[in-house]
Amino acid sequence: MGIDWPASPLLLLLIACFLVLALWLQGKALFRSTLPRLAWKLVGLRVLTTCLLLLLLVRPFLSTEEPDVSRMKLLALSDLSGSMDAKDEKQGPRRISEVAPFFAVDREGAWINQMRSHYGKVDRFGFSNEVSRLSRNSWQVPELGKKTALGDALHSGLSQEVEDFELGSVVVFSDGVNNQGRDMLAVAKEYRARGIPINVIGVGKELLRGDIGVSFADRNPRAVAKEELLFQAEVINKFPGRKKARVSLEKGDQVVEEITVDLEGGESKVLSFAPLFPKFAGSQRYRLVVVTPEGDSDPSNDSDSLLVVINPPEQFSVLYLSNQVRPLYPFLKRTLGNEERFNLSSIVRLGENVFHAFGEKVKPDYPQDPNDWMEFNTVLLDLECLAELNASVVSSLKDFVQKRGGGLLAFGELGEARKQLGGLLPAKSTERVLAKDNLSLRVYEQPLFTPKDRVEKMKPFMPDRLPGYFVTTQNKGARGVVVSKANGKAVLSVQAYGAGKSAYWGVPDDWRRAIGNESGAKEFRKFWQTVTQWLGEGGEDRLKIDEREDVLPRGIDATLKVEALGADFEPAMDAMVKAEVMGPDGFSKTIQLYPQGATAGQYSGSFRPKLPGAYAVKYNLLFPDGEELNSESFIRVSETGEESKDLSYAERELKMLAKLTGGQFLSIQKMNDNWVPTFAESIPTLQKRASLSDLWPFFIMLFLAAGFEWVLRRQVGLR
Repeated sequence: MGIDWPASPLLLLLIACFLVLALWLQGKALFRSTLPRLAWKLVGLRVLTTCLLLLLLVRPFLSTEEPDVSRMKLLALSDLSGSMDAKDEKQGPRRISEVAPFFAVDREGAWINQMRSHYGKVDRFGFSNEVSRLSRNSWQVPELGKKTALGDALHSGLSQEVEDFELGSVVVFSDGVNNQGRDMLAVAKEYRARGIPINVIGVGKELLRGDIGVSFADRNPRAVAKEELLFQAEVINKFPGRKKARVSLEKGDQVVEEITVDLEGGESKVLSFAPLFPKFAGSQRYRLVVVTPEGDSDPSNDSDSLLVVINPPEQFSVLYLSNQVRPLYPFLKRTLGNEERFNLSSIVRLGENVFHAFGEKVKPDYPQDPNDWMEFNTVLLDLECLAELNASVVSSLKDFVQKRGGGLLAFGELGEARKQLGGLLPAKSTERVLAKDNLSLRVYEQPLFTPKDRVEKMKPFMPDRLPGYFVTTQNKGARGVVVSKANGKAVLSVQAYGAGKSAYWGVPDDWRRAIGNESGAKEFRKFWQTVTQWLGEGGEDRLKIDEREDVLPRGIDATLKVEALGADFEPAMDAMVKAEVMGPDGFSKTIQLYPQGATAGQYSGSFRPKLPGAYAVKYNLLFPDGEELNSESFIRVSETGEESKDLSYAERELKMLAKLTGGQFLSIQKMNDNWVPTFAESIPTLQKRASLSDLWPFFIMLFLAAGFEWVLRRQVGLR
């Protein structure tokens, strides 16, 4: 603080003495001419006015020094290495997401904007294994998993000094990982020698780091429908101390079983789950998921996925259903009932209230519960009995085939059945045939038979003088497997329907083949056993997924590839295939898969995983006729490189860096937009004066003091 008096200090002293003397003389006069109480008020106001006038003459001022922003700069460095993409808490934010708001130039009150407004030139750089200027896209760089060279970044800050600009301070946002380049503490000594402080914002939390992983111990379990299926999980603890983990076996959205296990550091255990008994054949996906403690460093092995192909049962459960005794039934009963592979049940109406029931699973009546179908693998259905079944039972036949994966063979006159069952029946319309002579039929090998069946030797026929049916029009995805040699019209039309298969057989009097000769009887037996088993084996997997059992490194495109089959079991060329991908941190993306030219029926696409962990891929295939198929797979993505090996928070080293250079250390949790870093003591400064007499309150006080004195003097009659 000083005074801006232009003349000699002695003159100022004489003026002050003169004013004091004048005030004393005037005070004596006031006490003689008025009351003491009023005199004291007038003397006080006159003294205040005189002091204010004296201050106006001497012009006191305050002197301050501020950094010369026109000659210095502030360097702000943000760590963009792979470790900054890590989470310190499973439900917490990623390290880099805590830093980004302070560098948001489009946010008015952001820390970086406040530094610019107060300190002029502010350089913003990001660093990993190299240094680059920060931009909007810089915050995605940690996803690439690059190494950290903090020492090199600090050294680069010293070498980037520009003429007329001195480096006044450095602010570093980092977790302290430094696995490449110069030692940061060695570089810190250079800063200390130049008197430039390094202020450090520590990003992270001190946690005990390790890893708990889970995987299927046996990736090829024996899986047969209605038989015991065993799963084992191997759990390993890579934490240095004892940890508890909860492992769950899941199927879709259902948790099958949970097991809690205690593991010492470095210990692994094999867990056995309770036996499962899958009811139906087909592909089923199971998952292992482990709930890991805080500090788990590798999310890619927190789950494992296994696609299990459930093989058909050794014994197929078959239901024969008819509203009359047909000659075909006893031959089917002898063919299927006497074979160990088949467990035949039958319901045949004999009269108005009389039923023939054969087998332990059925009662002497038509099925009344829609779930009654679900007990069987194959249903042989006389279409004429549909009118006698209740609507819910008829409708549930679609679920039996489409969802359960069962097989349906319908025979007889089509009638109103198409309206009741819709596209479940392969045949749209039929032509009734009553031939004078046997009509020869041809059998195609695919998809029912194999080369060893030698179908070219088979001699099926449509019997003379007995009604039969040609399929005149069939579903787009249906295929004729047994056809007339004369006109090529199908008598056995098959198709896939959802998870199962359905067929229409137009020769209800095929029993004539079984009584013609010995070779015909053998052929009849082989034909019906093969057809029944094929239907009961469930639908062929029409959406075949290219399964990945390995772990995909992050930063590499994940290829999605499927092979699609139409309802006719031929490669689907006109389907719409899309994949919905869901992953860590709410990652969601829908990808359209397109046909791949080299392989018929193959569709492919790709996406790039941003974060390590498990990605669920839900495939949807839509055919032009409206049929829809769905499937699911999982892709595991892991970190790669040295950054993923050590995700610890090096707070001790960061504190040493700040202390060694005279800077401040602050954790990111305590950081705010108004925080001011420490600057070098030798930076260019500007001296600024603030004159007190220039302040508007000073003149208001002078006006009020003089005004009150004048009013009081007038009130008592003084001049």
